[in-house]
Amino acid sequence: MRSLSLFLLATALALCVAAPAPAAQKASSRQTKQSAKKTPERKKSAPAAQKSPGKAGTTGKRSEQKPPQGEKSKSSANADALLEQLGLTVKTIMIDAGHGGRDPGAQSFGITEKDFTLALAGRLGETLRKKGFRVLYTRTANKYVGLQERPDAANAKKADIFVSVHANSNPNPAHKGLETYYLAETKSHDALTVAARESGVAPHEISDLQFILTDLVLSSKVKESRHLAECVQSGMLIALRKAGMSTPDNGVRGAPFRVLMGARMPAILVEFGYISNKEEAANLKKDSYLQKLCEGLANGIVNYKRDLAAQAPG
Repeated sequence: MRSLSLFLLATALALCVAAPAPAAQKASSRQTKQSAKKTPERKKSAPAAQKSPGKAGTTGKRSEQKPPQGEKSKSSANADALLEQLGLTVKTIMIDAGHGGRDPGAQSFGITEKDFTLALAGRLGETLRKKGFRVLYTRTANKYVGLQERPDAANAKKADIFVSVHANSNPNPAHKGLETYYLAETKSHDALTVAARESGVAPHEISDLQFILTDLVLSSKVKESRHLAECVQSGMLIALRKAGMSTPDNGVRGAPFRVLMGARMPAILVEFGYISNKEEAANLKKDSYLQKLCEGLANGIVNYKRDLAAQAPG
């Protein structure tokens, strides 16, 4: 009996000690709810910490935060970065003055192509620099540069665009006009003839270059080069017409030019006119005519760059 009494007494004491627990839980619950109710008040006060200091003597007014002038927005910077990763930037342009040294190129009516293209490259480079581009040259003197060395130089310098400038010639003295080429296979007899002459091979040998292109075209920037050629051709024609000058539009064509093979960037070859045509040769000797052609070509590159920027995600 004594053992039972002791057991009952111990149980009663244990119940007395445990009794306050529910009250403590309720108190804790009430504190949690009160704390939860107060939380929104703290959240409401958060924006106040983001307010910019106002002018002296003003209180309670939020000043609108604006990015510093000239600073690119984050989305713009991201777009630029993406374009650069995709190889779609246009900052550096390699200008290739066709022929040179022991290779005179076409000659007619007092014009030698190698001299004409060297002077033209300098004029074009100056025009492009004024528009904010960085300009490089495959040659700056009357020296021979191999056809493969030219795109190789553009690759080594990481140029964004390769432009080879030339003067055309044709056995038919009536033939004249502007043409812009990009690297591609072609069945056009005229395009093959021009490509053969500028590549320094006989017309029947150009078929070998077409065979090589089967593999090269798969990895070259054909689509971008064609678009660049279209922008440049259009820009030159518009510039001439606005100045009251004109020349036939012989269009944009694909052809297997050796000087364009291996370029890892959009690459084009521009024929500025036929020095075998008396009227056109006379125009190509005029500074005003050449300047309009250079301005038009530069405008075409600007338009091409703008089109690339439009491809960037918003």
